[in-house]
Amino acid sequence: MPKSDIKTMQFTLERRAGAGAGLVEQVASGLRQRIDSGELRLGERLPSVRQLALDLGVGNSTVVESYERLVARGLLVARRGAGFFVARRDGGDALAAAMAPVRVLPPPVPVIDSAWLLSEVFADERVPIKAGCGWLPSSLLDGEGLRLAERRLIRTPGAQQVGYGHPYGYAPLRQTIAKSLEQWALDVTPEQVITTHGASQALDIIVRTLIKPGDTVLVEDPGYCNLIAMLRLSHINVIGVPRTATGVDIEALDALARQTNPKAFFTNPVLHNPTGTSYTPACAMRVLQIAERHDFWVVEDDLYRELAQPTDPMLAALDGLRRVIYVSGFSKTIAPALRLGYIVCEPALARQLVHTKMVLTLTSSEITERLVHIALTEGRHRKHVERLSATLLAAQSRLNSRLEKAGLTPFAAPRGGMFSWAAMNRTDLSTKIIADRALAKGIWLAPGEFFFLSKPDRPWFRFNVGYSDVPELSAFFAGL
Repeated sequence: MPKSDIKTMQFTLERRAGAGAGLVEQVASGLRQRIDSGELRLGERLPSVRQLALDLGVGNSTVVESYERLVARGLLVARRGAGFFVARRDGGDALAAAMAPVRVLPPPVPVIDSAWLLSEVFADERVPIKAGCGWLPSSLLDGEGLRLAERRLIRTPGAQQVGYGHPYGYAPLRQTIAKSLEQWALDVTPEQVITTHGASQALDIIVRTLIKPGDTVLVEDPGYCNLIAMLRLSHINVIGVPRTATGVDIEALDALARQTNPKAFFTNPVLHNPTGTSYTPACAMRVLQIAERHDFWVVEDDLYRELAQPTDPMLAALDGLRRVIYVSGFSKTIAPALRLGYIVCEPALARQLVHTKMVLTLTSSEITERLVHIALTEGRHRKHVERLSATLLAAQSRLNSRLEKAGLTPFAAPRGGMFSWAAMNRTDLSTKIIADRALAKGIWLAPGEFFFLSKPDRPWFRFNVGYSDVPELSAFFAGL
């Protein structure tokens, strides 16, 4: 933006104590008005942080927070080293439009069964080194951002904090989720987004709606242990497809699909739990081609997407949600205690899934949904995720190096995310014996048996890099 244009960026700011909106929100609103009016055009560069701070007589931090709020709301885009640019101009309040009621058509009643998995050992706080757990330590999460969101939620009128909420979920949150998926070229409407009580409930809703007892499904081997248990408790025939360092074994997937006529394939393409690996683009395209050829659903469990690299493929975007059902959530980047996940799919299927959700649990918690929406749109979340991703990648690299020196072989090179997957080079000790010895020294381990459909040929372990980047862990394995 030319310097002459920058000088025209003036707002009237209310600075007295007790003003209705703080300076950050006032600056954000002033910029929003100029975007909506067309004064700031699509793709136009905004003034630098220092320039706008000088023009308005405010601190640099006020301008930074204002810009980040508009990035979080989809109005600006941040380009590293270049500044902030106008992302869109919609001429109205997209969040208000998203509040329009959605008509839910009653589909056939699905088969309902009750099954859940409780892993009690991971809830024990007495063990100091939780190397095998599935959540991040609080020190890596944005606790201050969550507290700010909680304070803002408390100040909302009481009438907005009671009641069941909408069957699909809180509309502004669904609008924000739909907008966020555009960065991976997945174009959806809020009516295609359903909130759930965590990503695990999202998977359960899909299973109960589309898959009957006795049906065959394919899963990754090794794969998500809770999903495997969920499917087995629902009396579903579960067959494993080997997971490789670059995705799944394509030849095995094609052969198994041809032999077993599966109803669905459940996959965690990016930063896979437990191996930490991601699909290559070629693997992603082949999986979709096989699904098309053999006519089965692909359930994309994408819980770690925010921690992934920008080039990692998204099956739902490549497929356009024709046969892919997309699942994600916020437990890994905001807080696991919030239990907020979501499903994205084509509209007709969304109506069926909402019906199942209502049969099982009625609506999800609107208070939780509002809290997550505030956390996503207040302007802190994007920077937090950037810092978290960099921290985990560095910790993963250090951990893999330590594990190699201690006699383990990592499954793949570090790609970031929460997990490393490594095998011991000796086979004379069982993972149970090793895990028992580790527990006696205050270390939780997650043996590979938790994640395989059948007994593995080597002692494998999943390591949570948020807890495992400590010398005590590698010293324990070296001592074996």
